[in-house]
Amino acid sequence: MPVVDLKVDRSLICRNFDGYKLSFDPVTVIQQELVSTPPLKMVPNADQYSLLHAEAFGRHNILCPDPWLRENCYYINKSRQVVLCSYDAQEGRPRQQRVVHTVEEQDRGDGYRQSVGAYNYTLRFVSEKYCVLCDGISTYYLLDTGDRSRASFTAAWQLLTSTQINPESCNRGFVLYDARLDVVQERKQISLMAGHVGRRVSTRSDRADTFYMDLTWGCWTQTLTPSDAWSYSVREELDTTGSIYYCAFEPRAESVVFSIIRELLTKTQRAAALSAAEQPQNVVDVAVAAGPPYTWTQTFEDVLIRFRLPSGLTRNDFDIRSTNSELEVECLGEILLTGALYASVDSDLTTWTVKAECLQLTLVKEQQQSWPHLLSDVQAAPPEGDADACPLPERALPILNLEDPIEECDLGLPDEDVKMVRFNLEAKDITHTVFLGPTPPLFTTSLRAGFPAAFATRHGVDASLWLPVFQPAKPGEWTVRHEGNLHAFGYVQASKEMRKFTDCCPDLDYAVICEGVRYVLIYKSRYDSAGGLRNRNGPQVVIGKHHMVSISDEMGEILGLSTARNVITILTAKAVMYLQV
Repeated sequence: MPVVDLKVDRSLICRNFDGYKLSFDPVTVIQQELVSTPPLKMVPNADQYSLLHAEAFGRHNILCPDPWLRENCYYINKSRQVVLCSYDAQEGRPRQQRVVHTVEEQDRGDGYRQSVGAYNYTLRFVSEKYCVLCDGISTYYLLDTGDRSRASFTAAWQLLTSTQINPESCNRGFVLYDARLDVVQERKQISLMAGHVGRRVSTRSDRADTFYMDLTWGCWTQTLTPSDAWSYSVREELDTTGSIYYCAFEPRAESVVFSIIRELLTKTQRAAALSAAEQPQNVVDVAVAAGPPYTWTQTFEDVLIRFRLPSGLTRNDFDIRSTNSELEVECLGEILLTGALYASVDSDLTTWTVKAECLQLTLVKEQQQSWPHLLSDVQAAPPEGDADACPLPERALPILNLEDPIEECDLGLPDEDVKMVRFNLEAKDITHTVFLGPTPPLFTTSLRAGFPAAFATRHGVDASLWLPVFQPAKPGEWTVRHEGNLHAFGYVQASKEMRKFTDCCPDLDYAVICEGVRYVLIYKSRYDSAGGLRNRNGPQVVIGKHHMVSISDEMGEILGLSTARNVITILTAKAVMYLQV
């Protein structure tokens, strides 16, 4: 499987950026009352307590921007009405809100209506004319929006068709991750990816139940008939037991890109894995593959050793004996590693965990130094950096300069490795992987209409924006392009523990962090040259501008965020706020 590197465009990095300065310049805030009823915000029920449920409900942005008209955004209220919020950039004021569509709430034959536990409505604009709506239960709606670019256009949206997300499944409760319109062989095709949090009950008494994200890859295809009817089919079913931080279709929708922390499997692959996992422990074969059974990485303070293992093993299957100078790892009577270490370690601080088919062992060095080999016997150590030694990625240090101090916000997810994977429908497997280290993407955003969403990662203290690149002439090749940089924003974002929404404007002039209530933080990196201030024997210093906007507690919880070139739209429980930037 090819591993793709994130290659930074050095011309986008500002090396003399010296941080943000709090500005006391006023930010104009225009408050607009809601058109009728408050926004609809669904909450989980008592059975939806997993991390995946919390992310599906807590991360949901109820305010949906229009990628083709960034000043327009939409939300759905408790009356099931789709409400348009529009800002007139020329006049510098918002237009009157208006209802463009009303969703009919129906009994689908099973008595299941929108109630506590159902997911939030999701809107995705796939072109200048079409929009897909997911009702959060089990149904897609395809809507004809008309010409949205005309401010005088007041006609209501028209329902073209609707369908069950997965007709062969009894699952209820879906969230729409991505939707894309392509023209394939002169026919319009809309690809859809929806997720449902399922619960897998274990048949073994020593294993707990598992929550997982059940993904359904569906497709609408317009038939070549006089009626131009739409037919729907399910193309693939996937699932993963971990969080999903990013999901976007490639052009032509032959592949889809995910950011995940656990393995992504098809329905067939998952069935085979579950069958193997439910076997009795005494039939587990430790010799999973030829070659060295472990790989190791190090910092100046500690050594991290990873052993690749088959599924079905627990802590009780291992016998680990560690002293200051020697280490022995045994599993079900088979020695995986034994020998004298290259240098002394503090055996009292040795720790180990078993998860995701991997044994992870951490040794703390007594002296801060770099080890050229793990064991004193050079031949016994696996070649460092050998990609074939272990399929698990080496943990990347989040700070490029090893002399910089590492703080808590640099550590990312404990004992997790985030990766970006490209799943190809024809191959029914992952074809490319990008290893992101322990830190998940900071946020995702749409930079250009019709393109896949961009994602932001930490690069030193900066936040780098990346866009997957599709090459029609070379479908087997795949890269990720560096689109831009938000200077020092990676470090700023990591320090905001109360953040709820994070985004930036399409031209990267500013970035914004929204907390759950009250505070909106705006960061403009393209500000000024600090009045000619220079570092000693260095270039002129560049500083950014930081605004803090306080929203009254009476407005209630912040439910949605949308960004455009000159305005930030905030949806609260009681009003819509327009921040002129």
